[in-house]
Amino acid sequence: MTTQSSVGNDRRNAKLLFNDYLELTKPKVVALLVLTAVVGMVLATPKEPTIALVFWSMIGIGFLSAAAAAINHIIDNEIDAKMARTHNRPVAKGRVTMQNAAIFAFTLAIIGFFALAIMANCLTAWLT
Repeated sequence: MTTQSSVGNDRRNAKLLFNDYLELTKPKVVALLVLTAVVGMVLATPKEPTIALVFWSMIGIGFLSAAAAAINHIIDNEIDAKMARTHNRPVAKGRVTMQNAAIFAFTLAIIGFFALAIMANCLTAWLT
C-alpha cells in the first residue's frame, strides 16, 4: 500500500525527471530554429505552404533539433561539468545517464526524420 507522501514523492520525482529530459532538448534554441525554418519555408516559394506541411515540418525539424541538442549534452558533458554556467545540466550532473540521453536523442531523431520524410520530403529529412 502506498502512502500519500509516497505518491507525492513519485510525482515530484517524475516532474524533475521530465524537466531534466526537457532541458536536454534546449527548448528555447529549438523554438528559434523552428521559427527560422518556418520563415524560410514561407519565403522560399512563390505560394504559401499548406498548414499541414508547415505543421509536420515544424514537428520534424523540432524533434531533430532537440535530438541534436541532447547529443550536444552527451558530447560536452565533461566540459559542462567544469563550467559554472553549465555544471548543473542533467548529463553533467549525472541525473540522466549518457546511455539514457543517447536513447532519448536517437528516439527523437527517428521520430523527426520520419515525420519529415513522410509528410514533407526525403531531401529535407536527410538535410535536417
